[in-house]
Amino acid sequence: MQTKIVPSQKMLLFAAAVCAALFTFGQNADANRIPMPPVATPLGMQVTATSSPNLLGTVIPGLLGNGGQAARDALMTNNLRPMVLGAHSGPNPGSAAHPFYSRSLNAFNPLPAATTTNAVIASGLSGGTGNVAIDLSKYGTYQYLVAAYDGPNGGVAVWDIAGLTGTITIFGFAHPEIVGPLHLRTGNLLGANSGQYRITGWTLLNQTSPPSVPDGGATVMLLGAALGALGVARRYLLRA
Repeated sequence: MQTKIVPSQKMLLFAAAVCAALFTFGQNADANRIPMPPVATPLGMQVTATSSPNLLGTVIPGLLGNGGQAARDALMTNNLRPMVLGAHSGPNPGSAAHPFYSRSLNAFNPLPAATTTNAVIASGLSGGTGNVAIDLSKYGTYQYLVAAYDGPNGGVAVWDIAGLTGTITIFGFAHPEIVGPLHLRTGNLLGANSGQYRITGWTLLNQTSPPSVPDGGATVMLLGAALGALGVARRYLLRA
């Protein structure tokens, strides 16, 4: 049986084709690699001076029921929208049927009516630990973010997140600030990454832009071109 010896020049050509294919695919993979998001400071929940950035207001305790999580959170958001800056509404302390609403001192414009269209909800978080990260690249950008903490014991925070992108971090635990012998609420929710009360869910309302689609087409095209080059080189060598 004869052994076919491939000329060294053609071996070099084949090696060059392999290296080019691997380099092309590797470069494109690096270009599309998503970096890890930086550790972010959780959004604050203080309505009193100075109000936390992006905070629209708080509801203590949060409403229950009212047609599901998205509908309930939209209702609370719409109750906060028309309130005068720094104002409070409802009995203090409030109840699940009649909460205590507190509007922050932050002026936002515009403040469109909250709807449930394209709303994103996360629930069943009560068994978790630590703070909660929300990656907007998965869902798109939104006008409002609503977070609820342990129904009848905690409260609800509503933020205007229009213009925010990337990963948003919110506290995993919060409890109402209580003052005086009558145990009145200030409207502030005191956030922490442990303690009481655990977040039970969050809702994104009023989508302002859809999530970005990864450019997978370019990767497929480059990989196809690289494999095609290898195929041509292989056929060339077999004819040698």
